Amino acid sequence: MSDVAEGSRLPGSPSEELLATLQLTMVPGIGPRTWQLLLQTFNSAERILQASIHGLQEVDGVGPKLATAIRNSQRVAAETEWRRCQAAGYQLYPRGAAGYPPALERIPDPPPLLYCQGGLRPEDELSVAIVGSRRCTLYGRQTAEKLAAGLARAGFTVVSGLARGIDAAAHRGALNAGGRTIAVFATGLADVYPPEHKELAEEISRQGALLTESPLDQAPLP
Repeated sequence: MSDVAEGSRLPGSPSEELLATLQLTMVPGIGPRTWQLLLQTFNSAERILQASIHGLQEVDGVGPKLATAIRNSQRVAAETEWRRCQAAGYQLYPRGAAGYPPALERIPDPPPLLYCQGGLRPEDELSVAIVGSRRCTLYGRQTAEKLAAGLARAGFTVVSGLARGIDAAAHRGALNAGGRTIAVFATGLADVYPPEHKELAEEISRQGALLTESPLDQAPLP
């Protein structure tokens, strides 16, 4: 595990380890599994960036292309990303830092860094995920909304993916019941998808959180 000791909210100036983590997570091809193997080998994000191309290729799954991309990555990109997060009021949760969801720590390959709009709370550990079809029936939407509302009133945080259909209904059910809901999605916080859910996303961020492991401008994959 990284020796990152950042708090959950962005401080006045980031640590070198946080910037190094940001820099690495912005390199295409470094997923949670590769990150874990790199960290096991070099012990910190800063040491990964200092490693030689040959040393990087000693890590399982890191070939010449990825090793070169790591060596060519730019700190200025990470600094810009951090400043944008700070300006927008987003939070960063590096793995191992206060605020990183404990449940994610227990999965085989936890994301190295989470971007968050809104806020995570200890009570979010009591959560239920509701996900389903984008092309659902009216009955399906109504059922998802009713189920989410009941769970929210019982004190559960409702987790879904902000997608069309069942996901959106689950979020709305929790919101309408005055409960907490968390949207976990694959795009960046600056590129909420689908676009017609931007208003819903704003509501969620005020009554829960938007959560992603992707850089700010990550667009949906084709």
